[in-house]
Amino acid sequence: MSARSEQNIPLRGQGIDPNTFVRERQPYTQFQTWIADTRGMVGCPLNCKYCFLQLDGKTPIRPHADTPLEQMISELKNVETYHPNMPVNFGSETDVFSTRHNINYYYDLLRRYGETDFPNTIIFISKCSIPDKILDVATEIKQPVLFYISYSGLGGTKIEPNVRVNDIRDNFVRLKARNLPVIHYWRPFLPQNSNKETFDEILDHVTKYATCSVINGLRLNDGIRANIAKFWPELIEQDYDFSKTGEFWPQGVRGFLAKYLQQKHPDYPAFFGNTPCSVAYAQEKNDIQGLYNGRMCRESQCPETQRGKCAQNYHRPTEKELRRAIDEMGIKPSVTIFDKDMIVIKEKVEAGKLAYLRTALGFPVVSKTITYQAGYNWAKVREDGGIIEVSWKGNWITI
Repeated sequence: MSARSEQNIPLRGQGIDPNTFVRERQPYTQFQTWIADTRGMVGCPLNCKYCFLQLDGKTPIRPHADTPLEQMISELKNVETYHPNMPVNFGSETDVFSTRHNINYYYDLLRRYGETDFPNTIIFISKCSIPDKILDVATEIKQPVLFYISYSGLGGTKIEPNVRVNDIRDNFVRLKARNLPVIHYWRPFLPQNSNKETFDEILDHVTKYATCSVINGLRLNDGIRANIAKFWPELIEQDYDFSKTGEFWPQGVRGFLAKYLQQKHPDYPAFFGNTPCSVAYAQEKNDIQGLYNGRMCRESQCPETQRGKCAQNYHRPTEKELRRAIDEMGIKPSVTIFDKDMIVIKEKVEAGKLAYLRTALGFPVVSKTITYQAGYNWAKVREDGGIIEVSWKGNWITI
């Protein structure tokens, strides 16, 4: 166990002290796939037990506006890792559509954003009913808007106590009727939702209405593990270095689900652990973050036409392209090398800068050591972080 764990100080993300996060958090924070609004509306009433908001008292509470709308618009251009190809996620510190205050705030923010010249795709992630007025603006503005609907099969249980499944399912129907891209966000997987009945209930619905699915395991740190252990006791039987772990899955479930998808819905796009690919596919674009032919690419159920598009556009950056990108991030050329099919930076680099470089270059970029600026919750910038499978009571899968 880490010294911080021994002192019983919960970490908000993979290596983030919640007090530091609250104190140093900026209006926007660079996450792995997108720039996230981290000081718009803050707080969430949903009380999902695996959510990192649990660890700094931000759920279950009524959300409040932390930054005025005008500042959220003006601050976007000041984000160090801003890139025109980088999506922007509005509402990462709340559920965007969970309260009337949230809805009005993000309605106004989206409308004002649509009046700007920013080209960035907007991302909304929600487990709540999306109001028609949000859909109206999404169809009217010039920038693309993607909706990620989180549908895990845990809604209404003690793990997602305030989530209404009927609202989730209805979102898919309404978004498709509006011809708006809707990505099914399928995570996390726990013993409680790892059964064929739940898989069928979800897949029979989303394959009719969703553009694609993103499938991810559970993200953990010491604090979230303590929350979830009452539902999955085997998680506490072993110590982990959560700064180096990837996704946690009930043993056998990930492999079973991949085969089950191939058997029952072979033509349905499903991306395992691969949010950037869902962004690209939903917009009919090629790979945007240098993931083509990596592990997550190979393990995903991706249409051949999409793979062909990514293959056709995949290229190693020129020295000039690389120099321009690393200069933007203040990285010295002397510590940057090409190593087989990736760029390696031989010094500590902030995770957000690596995400910028991947987007700017469309090519894998890693560093020997990653540092995590306050607020960066999802540590796995390298995609080779292992899938960790943990035993579970009631495992029905023959391995």
